[in-house]
Amino acid sequence: MKKFLLILLGKCIILFGKIVHRGSSLPGEIILKLDSKFMKKIKLPKTVIAVTGSSGKGSVSSMIRDIYKNCGYSVAHNVKGSNLSAGIMTLLLENTTLFGVLKKDVLVFEIDERYTKYVFPELNPGYVVITNLTRDQPPRQGHFDLVFEEIKKAITDNMHLILNGDDPYLQKFAFHHKGPITYYGISKNKSSYSKNKFQNLNINYCPKCNKKLEYEYYQFENLGNYTCSKCDFKRPTINFEVTKLDFEKKEMVVNNLYPIHIPSGILYAVYNILAAFSTTTILGLDTEIVSSVIGELNQNKKLYDEYSYHNRAVYVLNNKNENSTTFNSSLLFLDRFKEKKTIVIGWKEISRRYNFDDLSWLYDIDFELLKKHDIDKIVCVGIHRYDIATRLKYAGIYEKDIMVFDSLEEATTEIKKKTSGNIYAILNFDYVEPFNHYMKEDLS
Repeated sequence: MKKFLLILLGKCIILFGKIVHRGSSLPGEIILKLDSKFMKKIKLPKTVIAVTGSSGKGSVSSMIRDIYKNCGYSVAHNVKGSNLSAGIMTLLLENTTLFGVLKKDVLVFEIDERYTKYVFPELNPGYVVITNLTRDQPPRQGHFDLVFEEIKKAITDNMHLILNGDDPYLQKFAFHHKGPITYYGISKNKSSYSKNKFQNLNINYCPKCNKKLEYEYYQFENLGNYTCSKCDFKRPTINFEVTKLDFEKKEMVVNNLYPIHIPSGILYAVYNILAAFSTTTILGLDTEIVSSVIGELNQNKKLYDEYSYHNRAVYVLNNKNENSTTFNSSLLFLDRFKEKKTIVIGWKEISRRYNFDDLSWLYDIDFELLKKHDIDKIVCVGIHRYDIATRLKYAGIYEKDIMVFDSLEEATTEIKKKTSGNIYAILNFDYVEPFNHYMKEDLS
């Protein structure tokens, strides 16, 4: 009876929240205060998939949801991105009957790395995708080694891990895991490189014997084909591998068999697609259907967009603040283009979760890559425009090539009038839509 009443209360709070347009996590927060173990009382479907990691978890979980839905399954997913305990509890309340039975074929949820220790013991996901662990939100997360330890404690041997095999750091989860592990990765291709381009790597040394890792080739930062010169640590056997990658044609091929259209030239989009492909395939979905569905999924223009402004190509790249890896992935993207560039960098705020203005992560971004490029101007915009400009000067960018603006409207006006070359906007999500609005307003 108590379970029935709590679910009814939760659904009433959800309904009220929809009326006033508030509360994506409030219903779950209230229910968990009344019963901290209430998640465990929900009867879940056979297939429960959790996706976590420093970045990419929202994209991967959304893709898994879309694949299942296109294959005719019903799916519960925290589409609004509320990925802490309260948000996931709200997700369960939204999709359960009054008697506590989740009325969907599949439950897939993205979860904040630090909250796996609270949610995994309650929901016991059968499949866990870990996209990456990198320097991320230092004031909240601390060091990624701390995050690793917390996730490791939450994982049990009955969980099937899906890991990026190109990442030597993620192999640490395999050292003591007795359950199944599936690896995905990308083979050497024309975008791979033999000499390391990035200096601030998350891992340089073998996690088993602490000798420096050697690379046959790199894909990005510490991702690639690695071996240890002293012990047997090396890139594992890859179960799902991109055997052909062509960013110009926007195509990837998995295991020499399955061609998939890719929506952008961002390398992490390929890894995210591969994670979703691997997960749904090992869960028994038809591989040809999965590859076809992924290729037809609409591109999320909030993450990546490209268009033309008066014969100038414009690339808009959404980057997660406080995470140098996402910024470096954008630098890797523009590193493939050799023509003159105008680059835009900025954000409205660092975080909506806390008031710290920590900028240490700016110095983990390898802006030094830009020195060899033909740059017309780098436009710094927003609340920390002068901090960005200072970091660029330390990276060796000439002061005459740096412009600073308080507002996006002012910045885009000057970009149109006083800059040349193709435009690469590396922005936090809070600036993506307004930037596009100002850039396109005189195109209609």
